[in-house]
Amino acid sequence: MRPAFKLAFKPSITLIDDGDDVLVADHDQRALRILSAGPAVRGLLEGLMAGGRTAESLYEAAPRDDPDVALLPEVLGRVAGKGFMLSTLTAGDRRLATLEPQSPSFRFADVAATGRFRLSRFAWMRRLGEETVLESPLGHARVILHDGRLASLVGLLSQPKSAADLAGDVAGMDEATAAAFLWLLGNAGAAFQSDAEGCLDEDKNTALRQWEFHDLLFHSRSRIGRHASPLGNTTRFKGDIPLLPAAKAPMSDRRIPLFKPDLAALAKSDTSFSRVSEERSSIRGCGERPLAVDQLGEFLYRSIRIKTLLPPQPERGRPCEVSLRPCCSGGAIHPLEVYLSVHRVEGLEPGFYHYDPMGHVLEHLSGWTAGVQGLMADAGAAMGVTGQPADVLLTLAARVPRTAWKYQTIAYSLILKDLGALFQQMYLVASAQGLAPCAIGGGNSDLFAQVSGLDYYEETAVGEFTLSSRPSSAPAEPVDAT
Repeated sequence: MRPAFKLAFKPSITLIDDGDDVLVADHDQRALRILSAGPAVRGLLEGLMAGGRTAESLYEAAPRDDPDVALLPEVLGRVAGKGFMLSTLTAGDRRLATLEPQSPSFRFADVAATGRFRLSRFAWMRRLGEETVLESPLGHARVILHDGRLASLVGLLSQPKSAADLAGDVAGMDEATAAAFLWLLGNAGAAFQSDAEGCLDEDKNTALRQWEFHDLLFHSRSRIGRHASPLGNTTRFKGDIPLLPAAKAPMSDRRIPLFKPDLAALAKSDTSFSRVSEERSSIRGCGERPLAVDQLGEFLYRSIRIKTLLPPQPERGRPCEVSLRPCCSGGAIHPLEVYLSVHRVEGLEPGFYHYDPMGHVLEHLSGWTAGVQGLMADAGAAMGVTGQPADVLLTLAARVPRTAWKYQTIAYSLILKDLGALFQQMYLVASAQGLAPCAIGGGNSDLFAQVSGLDYYEETAVGEFTLSSRPSSAPAEPVDAT
């Protein structure tokens, strides 16, 4: 059965009469104005709203005596060029796959389904509701698979295949349908023609070769431009899921009060900001003397303590409890918690602790266990340090639901921005105190979950930072290279 493309407006499209004109409007406030729309043009637009019609049938339904009939292909092209239209590949009454534009930058490409095609290494499939969706961060559209045979066809494209090859490999698939599906994949940026060696252009592009799949996917989906997901402050779980409080409930009965520095005195005697920012650097290794518990207390107080809790004020655009701290955070949510693997601190026994930023106390969670030692060993390996790498390892864990409750699509991206801001705050404070700080590029979130007993999906490690007394042999201008 010969394949055909049936056209329809995206579900987000509405038609608005404006005098003699018709506005074709999307939910993102983009609109296309059709001037002096007569019966033929209005019939075309209404046919797209109803859906399930080929371009030919839409043209044929127009009144023959309307002079605007000749304009219908142009109007359809303008609608398609705005990314307002779905194109569904069908065989008889059976839907096979739908191309759904995802951004204003989408444009139909002239994909000739000849030669051999291969799946992009950036393409990915997932379940969305009750549908299977194929997407790629290289494209501005996605393909919804309605027929399971097409998922098999996608799997075959790990190797270069022509439409004829695919038709021969998938039962019930003819060459014309396979070619039409390759056209859809090409327009979604999910598959491309390969050369004689089976290589795609992306395999030769020096910039794309250096992007990993997950990095490009994360980048494209946490920024505006290549997806149609709601983004930003949507508070979509309000009234459905309770928000985690700004400050955690106590985690232990063993609570150790920490030293609070005199900020007024520091304002007079502290190292100048210019000097601190210029001398800030990563310093690996421990000094001859252990870090003192009062130094640790000052460091935490100046880095991440809660200065003020602010209650929800919906009338002022603040739907949840937030806190003000020395460091900034997106929406003042502050999802990051500090856990300390203490190896060598004068006045504090070795073990695993949680910092309570509200009470400015350490909560003792466990001793110097094998798991805690494993966290410290991983830090040493990441830093390239032999022996004990630091006096204290600070693991920064994010209470992800606190940010995701308010912010949609960009939640994890915001958490990483918060992490970077806190890293810099910690560097500046440690430099002002004359200590040895070092941020670490990666860590073991699963091991942290085992040591802390926390739910990996509710509160998970996103960063590591070491703190020690400064070695006397530390270079005057240490570098940040890893």
